[in-house]
Amino acid sequence: MVRQMFAQIAPTYDLLNTVLSANVHRGWRRAALDAACLTDGCCLLDLATGTADVALAAARRGVRVVGADFCAPLLRIGQTKIRQQAPGRICLTLGEADHLPFADGSFDAVVMAFALRNVPSPEHALSEMRRVTRRGGWVVNLELTRPQNTSLAHMYRLYQNHVMPFVGWLVSGNREAYTYLPRTIQDFDSPAQVAEHCRRAGLEQVSWQPLSGGLATLHRGQRP
Repeated sequence: MVRQMFAQIAPTYDLLNTVLSANVHRGWRRAALDAACLTDGCCLLDLATGTADVALAAARRGVRVVGADFCAPLLRIGQTKIRQQAPGRICLTLGEADHLPFADGSFDAVVMAFALRNVPSPEHALSEMRRVTRRGGWVVNLELTRPQNTSLAHMYRLYQNHVMPFVGWLVSGNREAYTYLPRTIQDFDSPAQVAEHCRRAGLEQVSWQPLSGGLATLHRGQRP
């Protein structure tokens, strides 16, 4: 169901990400790449790459990138962007977060953005991310979250419940998708719970950082 939903909104996915986040999502993605401690020439897995925005930002830093996603229509849009902006520097492939098609220790770091709340088992997905990361490498997760400030949380809930579905329907023609996505944010685990998932997945030095007052949260942990 989730794969089909993303396939349906793929043509307007990038536009709505920019509109609904007021373009702040680009800064959040840069923060995720900073947290991965990437160096020139290292190899990054951009998991749930979507239309390859994180992968393209990483390639501009001189990083070799593999992008994986379970939604082929999003990957096709990403491939078009790569041909235009970074030909030959990023490889995209179909892959699911809970069954990654890569050998142990294949990557220097793994980043996933805005997808953990959509997987069946966050802990298992994080365990897979740890497995394909080399020893000493970082696993980074960027996710939309509920602000801790009561006033901001109230305003954000109104925005999610009313503005997001309306704008999403107006642009994409799909109200259901932009009702589902805000609901997953409201129902998802707290940052502290996600940190515990990271530890149970075998990551060490786990930390998290709220972004934009907690509208998003950046978690990272190191593979021992």
